This record gives sequence, C-alpha cells and structure tokens, in this order.
Amino acid sequence: MAANGDNRGGPSAVGTNALVPHNQGAGAISFVNFAPQQPYDERLVFWEHRGLETAAAFRLLRQRLIDRGDPRTVLCTSAVRGEGKTTLATNLALAFAELGRHRVLLIETSFRSAAVAELFGFKPPVGFAGQLARHRNRIDDPWVVVHIADSPLYVIAAEPRCCPNCAAVLAEEAVFCGMCGKEAPPDDGSQIDAVTFSKAINKFRESFHYLVVDAPPVLASGDVNRIQDSMDAIVFATRKGQSAAKNLRRAIEQVAPAPVAAVVLMEN
Repeated sequence: MAANGDNRGGPSAVGTNALVPHNQGAGAISFVNFAPQQPYDERLVFWEHRGLETAAAFRLLRQRLIDRGDPRTVLCTSAVRGEGKTTLATNLALAFAELGRHRVLLIETSFRSAAVAELFGFKPPVGFAGQLARHRNRIDDPWVVVHIADSPLYVIAAEPRCCPNCAAVLAEEAVFCGMCGKEAPPDDGSQIDAVTFSKAINKFRESFHYLVVDAPPVLASGDVNRIQDSMDAIVFATRKGQSAAKNLRRAIEQVAPAPVAAVVLMEN
C-alpha cells in the first residue's frame, strides 16, 4: 500500500473508512484505512499546532535522534504515569512521518491504560495485546495495522479497557463504570510476552523504517524491561513542574544498560 508523504497539513477530513482488515496472506500485514476527522485531539500537535514551538521541539528531537545514530526502533516511556509518554510517542511518530520518506509504525504497549486509538479517533479493529496473544500459537496469522490516510503513518493500538455492560471506556484504576455505574471488571494485569514481541518487531522492521513504541511507565511494572532489548533507543518523558528527579533516576537505573537517547520535558 503506497502512502503519500507530501500532505503536510494532516489527514483530510473526508470521512472515516470502515475499519475492516484487508488480508494479505499468511504471516503478512493486513492494513485498515482510517481518515481522521476534525477537530483533532489537541495533543496531535502536528495536525493542530504544526507551526508552533511545540511542533518545532519534536522536529528537533527527531533530528537529534537521526544525527545520533538514527535508531529505527525507539521506545518512549516515563518513570511514572501522567508524564506525557503517549503524547511524546505519538508526536515523535508524526515527526518521522512528516519527512515523507519512509513508513512509520506507532505501536502501543500500554495495555493497562490504552489511549492511542482514542487520541486518533478510532476503535482498534484488533488490539495489539490480543494480536500478541494469538501469535504465540498462530504465527502465520496476519498482523492488523491501521493506516492513517494520506500519510506514511501507521498505528497498531492496544484495546481499551471497557465496561462489559455499556461498552464505555474505563479509567485505568476504575472500580465502577462512570457511565452506567456498575462494577468494573478487574484489570487482568496482562504482561507483555517478550519473545512474541521481539518476533513482531522483527516482522515490522521488514515493512516499516521507523518503529515508535508507546510503552508503560518504567516504575509501574516490569514491561519495559521485558521489551527493551528489541529497541535501539529509549526516550523518557518528564512533566514540567511535576516530575520527581528521583523517580527519573530510578527509572534510568532500572533500564540500564539500555541506551537512553533523550529525556524530553513535556509541557503541562
């Protein structure tokens, strides 16, 4: 599937294509077309505020990564929750896609607090957690990836935790559904299968030049340690005026000796 990287104004708002995978054969990647509609989420700075200083900062980060070895697989994380790692990962992926030279795949591995699909405005046809579980035993099944229309950006998002009664999206630590008021099912605490994840990354490398991973916070679980060996570089998000330096130091120590390429100060 060819992607046009010359549309610098963001995806066109011509309607949303049905998210139905197109099977490409055993072991291949099935693409699902999606055209986001305005208004865009304000966190998508390349679509909403591409001329502002924030977009320029992500372009600078992109260029520094390219100048310092040009890592093809970049893991974006934070020490704890609420420090802007999803905003970081999404806009770094958009920054790479803005170049218009290569396909870029944004991968969400924060299974306990999925947010990427909601940010773009689609419901994952098949979530990444479910795909990883299925590929443990069915390695020839196609991977399902969402293509953001009129751009070289592709997304494989995690399934949001939803209320079984009304299908409303639940907050990470919700005990009751805020929509229907019924008791929320407990978080199953799914862990990332490192072996299957590594095989997936190797497969994606064949079709995409840059892989940007939105990973869980380092200190919240051991998930980052399970997948960091598949990454070329790690970028940390910290929140201006909120993040604790001691937490960042602990997180960097926990991923050592993995290469930390940058620490990004996110605006509130």
